[in-house]
Amino acid sequence: MKLKFCGATRTVTGSCFYVDTGNFKFLVDCGAFQGKDEIDALNYEPFPFDPSQLDVVFLTHAHFDHCGRIPILVKQGFHGRIIGTQPTRDLAKIVLLDAAKLQQEEYERWQARSNKESFKRGLSEEGSLYAERKPLFSEQDVEDMFQLFEVYPYGESVNFKNGVEFRMRDAGHILGSSIFEFWIKTEAGRERKIVFSGDLGQPGARIVRDPDLIREADYVICEATYGNRLHKNKDETVLELLSILKQAQQEGGNVLIPSFAIERTQEILYEINLFVENKLLNQIPVYLDSPMASKATEIFKQYPTYYDEDARRLLEKGDDPFHFEGLTTLDSAEESKRLISKNGIVIIAGSGMCTGGRIVHHIKNNIEKPTTHMVFVGYQVEGTLGRKIVDGIKDIRVMGEPLVVNAKIHTLGGFSAHGDQRDLRYWLRSFGHSPKKIFIVHGDEEISIGFASNIKAELNIEVDVPKLNEEFEIT
Repeated sequence: MKLKFCGATRTVTGSCFYVDTGNFKFLVDCGAFQGKDEIDALNYEPFPFDPSQLDVVFLTHAHFDHCGRIPILVKQGFHGRIIGTQPTRDLAKIVLLDAAKLQQEEYERWQARSNKESFKRGLSEEGSLYAERKPLFSEQDVEDMFQLFEVYPYGESVNFKNGVEFRMRDAGHILGSSIFEFWIKTEAGRERKIVFSGDLGQPGARIVRDPDLIREADYVICEATYGNRLHKNKDETVLELLSILKQAQQEGGNVLIPSFAIERTQEILYEINLFVENKLLNQIPVYLDSPMASKATEIFKQYPTYYDEDARRLLEKGDDPFHFEGLTTLDSAEESKRLISKNGIVIIAGSGMCTGGRIVHHIKNNIEKPTTHMVFVGYQVEGTLGRKIVDGIKDIRVMGEPLVVNAKIHTLGGFSAHGDQRDLRYWLRSFGHSPKKIFIVHGDEEISIGFASNIKAELNIEVDVPKLNEEFEIT
């Protein structure tokens, strides 16, 4: 049996793991690479396997770095099944349709610019490479993909005829996110159990449940996004957010929150809802300026059975945890542009790493004002605009314009949908000493190697940090 690591190796994005049992071939995730140009370019490389020969793609959750290349598989001949939870199916569809639309718009803008003689004269070699990067997939490719989707609940074991059994467990990362357990019969008749963590959430999250603990496995593939740090206490993080909002209100400045459309936006809305209802915060105008986040919020409302106890209790009292007095949802770009003249407001907009979307325009209009507060509530991949701002770089370029960062910058790691080092170690300890090997993925290289060293010393189990397209024989 072969296990090949085709993404999220010594980096955070591009999750993709290929398993060949001899008579059954499947992937766990097939996500897009994000970040620096050389990382993003990997999306255009051929797959190190034949998509037409795959039987199944198991999708852990709906984030783009886990599902973003599945439509390409379909374009290249994949006609098997895609398996995940109901929320994963619905959320992935809005993520991928939005991505297809944005790619097409960006390509058309590039073509319009490239037709200008002055642009042609100044075109760099890097620009020439980008010109060849047509959209990875179309909206029709996304629609074709979802004809192949099958949904299953958590906890139900499903047997395939080819000696493979799987079960999904709650990963506690975003709504519908899954850990995958696989029981695979080898040609010699023995059974091997492989567990893929997907992305693991923090225990004690407000909306989603805590990650399930798995008691045994022969091989474990575990993420390490925050394998080198501890998050702030959640209550401290919530109080810090409240303090920032109050300070901005006193100063009459704007608060910019670049937020991922799925989970992070809903959690921020949830907390501000509690501030307002408990009269901890005077009414403050909050604008949700992300059509995709608005769609995701509507999907969240459809699946309350996936919520943790706190959020379910609010629903039982008749409270909408994602709405409060003072919240305005914006749909059109024209409505978004009208925010330029407003002060003393909160703007929640995508993208979460400031790589595109409406947040970029708000950064351009607000980042040089000392009264602006910019609040980062999620991981910022190396090479993104968000990472540069978080790292304290003062001179940045936004939409081609040089700007100086005068805004107050806040990083609230306690809102992360990923578990920290302590959470990951706790989850891995639940296996006891049963694993023969643990593979560390989905973390920057230095972080992954350091985390692997800690786990090896703590559990006295063999730990590996695979390289891109490295293959292992599971014996």
